[in-house]
Amino acid sequence: MKAILTAAVAACLGLAMPTSASAQAKPNMSSPATVDLKVCNESGRNATVAVSYVEVGTSRFINRGWFDVYNGSCIDLVSTDNANFYMYGDATDGSGRSWSGNHSLCVQYPGPYTFWSDGSDTCPSGYETRNFVVMHAEEVGPYTWTLEP
Repeated sequence: MKAILTAAVAACLGLAMPTSASAQAKPNMSSPATVDLKVCNESGRNATVAVSYVEVGTSRFINRGWFDVYNGSCIDLVSTDNANFYMYGDATDGSGRSWSGNHSLCVQYPGPYTFWSDGSDTCPSGYETRNFVVMHAEEVGPYTWTLEP
């Protein structure tokens, strides 16, 4: 009887353990800890940013833009319980300056916009592709992206 009880407890503990894939997505956190995304602008020009992240408590990515970030200011964007997220920024002064990376995602101009990713590699009508910066948080709590000149 003791062996059966021990096996049952072990099985229950095994079911409560996260899968290796979901564990890789979480930065040293236990639910409901979050990464709180923030943008600070030290670029010398006003900017607008877009973000793609997993909404807290879900497993799908939501894409949102545009958040105005004035020169010399910081804004809180969103919270996620996923360690991986993506951000992109455009200067609003007509200079053509952007803060970009190498991960293509859809955006909508002029915005604001909000939509969920469907796994497609093409943008729906009315959307454009931009190269987002791939970001990863090692810890829970605040995560700040600083726009520099």
